[in-house]
Amino acid sequence: MKKSVMPLFLLSVLSIFIFASPLTVYGQPVALKIPVEKGPLNIINKHFSTQTTTYSDGIVLERSIINGPPKPPPGYERERAHVSLPKISVESMVGSLPQVPAFRWVFGCSAVSGAMIAGYYDRTDFPNIYKGPTDDGMIPIVEDAAWGIWPDRAGDTYPDNPLIASHFGLDERKTYGSIDDYWYSYLSGKDDPYITEPWSQHAWGDAIGDFMKTSQSAYGNDDGSTSFYSYSSSATPLSCSAMEGFSIADEDGTYGRKLFYEAKGYTVTDCYAQATDNAKRGGFSFAQFKAEIDAGRPVLLNLQGHSIVGVGYDDSTKTVYIHDTWDNNDHTMIWGTSYSGMKLLSVSIVNLAGNVIRTPDISVSPGSYNFVNINIGDTSTKTFTVSNTGSADLSIGTIAIADTSEFSITGACSTPIAPSSSCTFQAQFSPLSAGAKSATITIQSNDPDENPLNISLTGTGVDGTAVDLLGSWSNVTWTGPKRGVYTVSGTFTVTNASQMNFSNVQVDFFLSDDGSLSDNDLLVKTYKYKVLSANSSKATSIRFTTTSSPAGRHLIAFIDSLKSIAESDESNNLVDTSIP
Repeated sequence: MKKSVMPLFLLSVLSIFIFASPLTVYGQPVALKIPVEKGPLNIINKHFSTQTTTYSDGIVLERSIINGPPKPPPGYERERAHVSLPKISVESMVGSLPQVPAFRWVFGCSAVSGAMIAGYYDRTDFPNIYKGPTDDGMIPIVEDAAWGIWPDRAGDTYPDNPLIASHFGLDERKTYGSIDDYWYSYLSGKDDPYITEPWSQHAWGDAIGDFMKTSQSAYGNDDGSTSFYSYSSSATPLSCSAMEGFSIADEDGTYGRKLFYEAKGYTVTDCYAQATDNAKRGGFSFAQFKAEIDAGRPVLLNLQGHSIVGVGYDDSTKTVYIHDTWDNNDHTMIWGTSYSGMKLLSVSIVNLAGNVIRTPDISVSPGSYNFVNINIGDTSTKTFTVSNTGSADLSIGTIAIADTSEFSITGACSTPIAPSSSCTFQAQFSPLSAGAKSATITIQSNDPDENPLNISLTGTGVDGTAVDLLGSWSNVTWTGPKRGVYTVSGTFTVTNASQMNFSNVQVDFFLSDDGSLSDNDLLVKTYKYKVLSANSSKATSIRFTTTSSPAGRHLIAFIDSLKSIAESDESNNLVDTSIP
């Protein structure tokens, strides 16, 4: 364990002044309680330890130190099946919260779980939680493409995520942050870098991991660890106001979540930690978990060695849908059992004043489309995907194009579209004349801020009957004689000036005395172009020998000598150049 840099007594005295505003949750009074005995550190497993503190009034609190692993424990990777969240009921809007981000492990599993819940609130009705420059100030649903990865001093790599832990250079940050001040390597028990280097500790504000005291040696947390307190022998909720009286508020992860939201300008209502009913009789139940989800509030679940987030449920089987910090997918566990070998232990509840407003959010891919060049009379089709990235059902009205003479819509979207679901339709371009064309698809929906949604279509009609093959000579030279033989070389470029592809186009090359092709001219080369793509050119090197001097004579290329292609201009198929 990292060693605290402040004696416990000093922390107790300071807490009286720092945490002076009691909460009304559960009506527990704030009165200073004196710790009289601290028990030994009880190591339950590699990722979970406990320690009790007895107070002067006989109450015993238990500190749970959670340092969940950056990757699934050995033997459990194959058991973690990826699942899809259940669709939200149209009538009651209950069952799952698809807008909860799925972040991967960095800095500590408890901080990651706290950030996933904070990110959900940022994406719903509490937009002041993330104010960085990424994604126009809205926290992404996954962090992979947003911020990249970083290596620590042990050579391990982790994703960057400023909502979990700030970092110099991340999101245009110009000063040190959480990673710089507190992190060496996973499970490191060293005093933090800002203490040993030393430099000034950064100001908190952006990262929830700071407020939760994750990975901070000053609060006895090894790198990756967070501490949560609860009553040792009782299932009674330990409220945040009671934590103030026990002088542990500055150490507790639940209380840290409260401080983070208050720093963002929001009011916290319910704030407590409680054992689950499988751990202690009368504890937090599956029914309470359902009520939180139905109210639009994800739940931070602590296991004996890991923190995860509950984002939905299946009432018939007591299945809990979770984000486990190890990937960006949804997973499941049965309430009251274990996940990846770690027993369900407790909940950390921190709720905000105000309602979570569930709304649909329409997204269409692609957002625009260019059909490019399409022959008159032909038809090109493009499939569009309509997705609901919101938290309520998306109802689609009409999908229409005002001018349907050359652009049209086929297929239809079945509605409503549940959150995290999608449907498809097709747009077609059938040009009636040559030239640039454009149209706009209009999609009516119940999206509150993108109705209607417009998609730009463009395309060009081309006259496919205008076919012309032409060519040019370059770099024509000759050498010799050498042993009575002259060598002639040059480059011939053939161009397909049409909107059609042709195959097996033959070009014959002749040596001529006067530049006019006759039966007496010598055929020196035949070349067959396997493919001549529309609007493209191909260069071919020509090389042959002759026993008479080539000086002043001519090279003639006969394009499409087999007359297999009907061209709009056949007069330019003989291409002549003089040999210098």
